[in-house]
Amino acid sequence: MKKANYFFNCSNLKLSILVFSVLIFTAANSAAAVEIIKIPVEKNEEDLYHIEAEIPILLGLKSKNVQSKYNDLFRDDIFCFLESTIEMASQSQHNFAAAEIPMHQFEGIVDFEIKNNKQIFSIKFNYYQYTGGAHGNPYSLSYNIDLNSGEDLKLIDFLERINLTLAEVEVLIKSEIEKNPANYFHGDYGFQSLEEDQHYYLEAGELVIYFQPYAVAPYSTGMPEFRVKY
Repeated sequence: MKKANYFFNCSNLKLSILVFSVLIFTAANSAAAVEIIKIPVEKNEEDLYHIEAEIPILLGLKSKNVQSKYNDLFRDDIFCFLESTIEMASQSQHNFAAAEIPMHQFEGIVDFEIKNNKQIFSIKFNYYQYTGGAHGNPYSLSYNIDLNSGEDLKLIDFLERINLTLAEVEVLIKSEIEKNPANYFHGDYGFQSLEEDQHYYLEAGELVIYFQPYAVAPYSTGMPEFRVKY
């Protein structure tokens, strides 16, 4: 299983910092292998920050210990991100006020998408944070949970199951990049190789490998995705 979201420092997690209203509703249909409940979270302070998120709760996993572990991980990642945004906004308010500079409202937004809900459960979290400047900072994080073992499968683990190697997928990615070279970095800054734990998800019979903004392409390209049928 992946460690907690490394995009933000979660060492000072204090869940009580947030005040939120809870509305629970079912997001999965009766045929789904795992039932998902969403808990919306929202908190605003005018001219300081806007916080909005959806926290998923998994139900129906074979192991209740595994189920609790993922639910705790998802919740803690999201609260860490939201609290980090609030803390940065509060600190910036003091700094901007001292410098007599107008401050833009900070934003922290999280949602999630269920990409696959069969033998392997794929869930993708989309984080967005705005702290001023020309644009915000998006980031995605995904989990691919084997519903039999409860294991969060690394890319290398899934590729072994479908008889592909990292090198073979790298060739496919480079071929796709060559079709639109202007959209990507080149040379030392361009795509070189895949990590064994590269971000991915499964959707409609396809393996989807994705990269964060600036990882292999400029911000204008967004979050590049490369699809491989299996």
